[in-house]
Amino acid sequence: MAFVSFIRTALASWRDYPLDPGAVLRQRYTVQCLLGEGSYGLTYLAVDSQDGSQVAVKQARPSKGALANHLLTREAEVLRTLQHPNLPSFREHVTGGRESSHLLIMSYLQGDTLEELIFGQGQRFDERRCAAITLQLLELVNYIHSKGYVHLDLRIPNVLFREGGIQLIDFGLARRIGEPPLAQPSPRRAGWNRWLGNPRSLPRKAAEPASDLEDIGHFMLFMLYSMYEPETAADTGAADAPEPSWQEELEISAEMRHMIERLLQLQSPYPDTASFTKELQVFSSSQWPDSTEGR
Repeated sequence: MAFVSFIRTALASWRDYPLDPGAVLRQRYTVQCLLGEGSYGLTYLAVDSQDGSQVAVKQARPSKGALANHLLTREAEVLRTLQHPNLPSFREHVTGGRESSHLLIMSYLQGDTLEELIFGQGQRFDERRCAAITLQLLELVNYIHSKGYVHLDLRIPNVLFREGGIQLIDFGLARRIGEPPLAQPSPRRAGWNRWLGNPRSLPRKAAEPASDLEDIGHFMLFMLYSMYEPETAADTGAADAPEPSWQEELEISAEMRHMIERLLQLQSPYPDTASFTKELQVFSSSQWPDSTEGR
């Protein structure tokens, strides 16, 4: 069994080996570098020879077969629907040709992640700044929800900061509101895919706005923790004490704590994104009535 597992892993790795810089796709897109790898796709920075623009090219992982192609097709459908300057714009979806898997070509958005701003540049995010940035993010999320979709992957790497604005990328997990989780093929029915490594389980999040709101709650906590100064064991006098909760560690207002607890469904959750947006706007204007940061 160990040998079979080794062969299976080796074959999957070989099929999914990233394209080298200089590779040309569709006799048009020249690969510059690998931007990132996901469970079901590989994303490259490329140059479009027709107009010289930089584009992002997402390739379905060949080893994941029809499932990866299906996910990329669904992502293409989402991007066709969304038309916002701070979201990737759809350019082309390739389902045939010499490439061994589907390709999705979209506009290339670049910027710094929250992790880079905090740990690379030493930036700090107090409640005022956290509220302003969250309102920017909510503008995009509200737009996505208004088009009938939920993003379902509002993680740190997918929110980009550029020139004082917010951009949101990677719609690979996005689904229509109310759509059930995608069923995965069983190993017995997956044919040769069973020999090329079973895909990691797809997220089982419900395709409801509440899922995006929960992600926003975690995103806000990440920002607020940039202000946290941990105490040493000598200060607390209890080296083996239980790890405190974020409510105990963060020195934040009761209003901010209440909103985050509702986002994380520790209290009565918000019925929709618009309700949270309104409450955060009221909080921001009442705390800092002259603030226009991030608006």
